[in-house]
Amino acid sequence: MTQPVCSKEVWTARLRDFLHDCAGSAPSEEHDRIREAVLLLLHDPRPREDGKPHRPHFDPAAIEAMLGCNASESAVLALIGPDDTFMLSRGMNGTCLATLVMADGSEEMICEAATLSLALLAAYVSKLLTTMERRNQEKSQARLPLGVRLH
Repeated sequence: MTQPVCSKEVWTARLRDFLHDCAGSAPSEEHDRIREAVLLLLHDPRPREDGKPHRPHFDPAAIEAMLGCNASESAVLALIGPDDTFMLSRGMNGTCLATLVMADGSEEMICEAATLSLALLAAYVSKLLTTMERRNQEKSQARLPLGVRLH
């Protein structure tokens, strides 16, 4: 379990595909998408800030028990953890929206899906992808020594 199952690039591509799957899934596919999310997040190849392998903050057995009781919203809340700020809404036509706010408050992820759980899961995955993109941009910015002058 300490070795990554796939590279960061492959994992990121899987997250992007999963995001589209959440948006396009029917309510009857909700539990399958949540189980897929558990598998994806269990095998997160990104190292933690201290360099150690990533450890999920959720218990897969507890999430499976929640799904067995048809508590899909609770299962998704367990997946995303207690630190995220979010809002859920459902329109009169049954459209479900989830808004999840970045930790620094700089951006909101708004996703639409067939159920509240799928919308929140999609917003969370969107937040993960946005966070990774920001970190990649920060790393790719050229760092010049203090004494260098541009002409």
